[in-house]
Amino acid sequence: MSVCPLCATPNATLIYTQPRGPLSGREYYHCEHCQLIHVPKQFHLSAAAEKSIYDLHQNNPDDSGYRKFLKRLLVPMLERLPKTAQGLDFGCGPGPALATLFKEAGFSCCNYDIYYEHVPQRLQRSYDFVVCTEVIEHVAQPQQIFDQLLACVKPSGYLGIMTQRWTELAYFKAWQYRNDPTHIVFFHERTFHWLATKFALDITIYPRDVVIFKTPHTFQQGQ
Repeated sequence: MSVCPLCATPNATLIYTQPRGPLSGREYYHCEHCQLIHVPKQFHLSAAAEKSIYDLHQNNPDDSGYRKFLKRLLVPMLERLPKTAQGLDFGCGPGPALATLFKEAGFSCCNYDIYYEHVPQRLQRSYDFVVCTEVIEHVAQPQQIFDQLLACVKPSGYLGIMTQRWTELAYFKAWQYRNDPTHIVFFHERTFHWLATKFALDITIYPRDVVIFKTPHTFQQGQ
């Protein structure tokens, strides 16, 4: 058993062990309480090894395919934002494409990334919206990251998350998303509903990989 890094339930159970290949022996634990699946710390990459993989990512804002991919989150966010909204792209990566798309739509959006845009002061500000695309599955301490993200969102603001969701335990071992060595936590739709309940957020779930939370107008940042 293993402690869930999201809800801290102590009895997450082993559901799969990678049988072969570069990740041979890597273990995956499932939490019945919040439905998170996680990889224990002993199987995590070093920061240097992790960054070397991210350096290979092609996050070019001029790439039409990548722009189309990001619009799965961008479009429903734009439908919600007032014209004066200012935001933060958390985990922008080596090519801050999403902020570029927001700026093209007339919205101010700054970037933060622990490897490529490490400006801690940007996490001390408040924003009308925060977006986090293909990032949350990489974090070792998701509870702390959600606390950090929500501390940046103003009351009646939005937090947009993009990450592929697992659906059935029976299909997990055939799910290619888990084979990325930098992917160490995996969310279910019910995991996001658990988070919405915990933080008193409104939630809208879109097919496959997009979730948008809205904070209440009386939201206490850092609560």
